[in-house]
Amino acid sequence: MSSRIITNLTNLTATGVSLWITSALFDGFSFNNFEALVITTVLLTLINIFVKPIILILTLPLAIVSLGLIIPIINGAVLLGLAEIIPDFGITSFFQAIFAALLVSIISTLIYIAIGSNKTIVSVKNSKDFTRGTQRFNRRDEHFSTEKKTTIDVDVREKK
Repeated sequence: MSSRIITNLTNLTATGVSLWITSALFDGFSFNNFEALVITTVLLTLINIFVKPIILILTLPLAIVSLGLIIPIINGAVLLGLAEIIPDFGITSFFQAIFAALLVSIISTLIYIAIGSNKTIVSVKNSKDFTRGTQRFNRRDEHFSTEKKTTIDVDVREKK
């Protein structure tokens, strides 16, 4: 398969899982059946691929003025519009749609990072020695032992 098809299938899967997790976490964001989830996933993925770039270009001046705060509102409006079109998908309020859109975006980003489909590498290093490296820790407690504590360094960088 071509890489474009794999990317679109990854987007479809990440969107579906994100919508499902969001519906489990929010009471005012719900799907009455699995069919509504699948239809919403497909339509939202198609909107994100084809329509959203056009909307973002048209609202670019407003996004610059608002420092990007308009983008979650646009995403919430798209979700609310889908809830009006799809009969078994419901959102109780516009603010609920904005928060759901934020959560869907966060979960999708975490899924993309977890499967490595974007250009971000997250590496975690574990070190038992507090004295090495550039960061020093101040001791306020006399019973503090460096042998029993660990430091976790997280390095996030772009793939080449």
